Amino acid sequence: MQCPVCREPLADAGTVLDGLRGRFDPCPDCPPGRLDPRHPPRDPPAPCDCGRRSLDGVMAAVHAVLVDEDVLDPSAPLSGAGTPLLHPLFPMHRLPHLPQRSLIVVVRRATPVSARRLLDAVPEVRGVVLDRGIVPGAGGATHELLAGCDLYAEVRFTPPGPLVLYKQASTCHIEVPRPADPKVAATDRALRRALPDLFVDACAGAGTLGLVAALRLVPEVVLNDAWGPAAWFAGLNLAVNREALLVDEVEILASYADLREIGVRDDPVMVAAARGAQSVRVYHGSLWRLPPLLPPAGARLAAIDPFGKEPARLAAIARRWRDCAGGEVFIP
Repeated sequence: MQCPVCREPLADAGTVLDGLRGRFDPCPDCPPGRLDPRHPPRDPPAPCDCGRRSLDGVMAAVHAVLVDEDVLDPSAPLSGAGTPLLHPLFPMHRLPHLPQRSLIVVVRRATPVSARRLLDAVPEVRGVVLDRGIVPGAGGATHELLAGCDLYAEVRFTPPGPLVLYKQASTCHIEVPRPADPKVAATDRALRRALPDLFVDACAGAGTLGLVAALRLVPEVVLNDAWGPAAWFAGLNLAVNREALLVDEVEILASYADLREIGVRDDPVMVAAARGAQSVRVYHGSLWRLPPLLPPAGARLAAIDPFGKEPARLAAIARRWRDCAGGEVFIP
């Protein structure tokens, strides 16, 4: 497996999970490094002799570079430097201390030149993304990768087991993993109650809910998303987590570059497939054109998690899905 952004090899789920212990731990000599995000930082602290410094210290260094590049006012608070995104990203109970190339910074103002300087001057920075004030994928819009690589891994500890989910920060919706995710919990409860033969994650994003169903060993799982990058990462994440499933090799049937160029698609096209004691398929297309492609099954359960959660709209979506696909549907 290869990163579609920087072409570096990608670790599978087991390797990522094995590397979490101590990933962001300070050494005994690391200073605490917590700063007040409401105020502009003073001179950024240097890394400890172990090579790490606190997340706040790293963001202070980012702040200093952006000020020097005239894209950030010196009076801006530390929080104004941008939104930090760790790689890998998982629930933590104390301030992380960062090794090199472990941080993506999502900034509100920057240029390619200032972004390149951030990579050169702040060794912890992995990539710099310009925040365009949109939700990536909604209407086909994306943020902009200014420098480096913005691929990161989310680690989600779900009831049936951990998942590692790769995403690109500039093209996919960012959700910070929490110790307990209500959507995952709702999906797992529905799975244990309904015991479906087929589970459909109709708005799959990068694949979280569909892969929870696969971890629960549902015989047939279908993931689908209308947004090309999300569908491709759902297929990649099927491959990344393959060892925890009852599937053989995963076949990726489309390139990331092609799906990113297409963006939103209506007629679903299969972009990844895995077969074995389970069958898991990933499609890119409109959920409303997916039902004719679903395999025959007894008990069907579908999760639909769209953007926008107005109750009347959700009820209409659920009714329409039942009419065209049958089975049980829920909004997590």
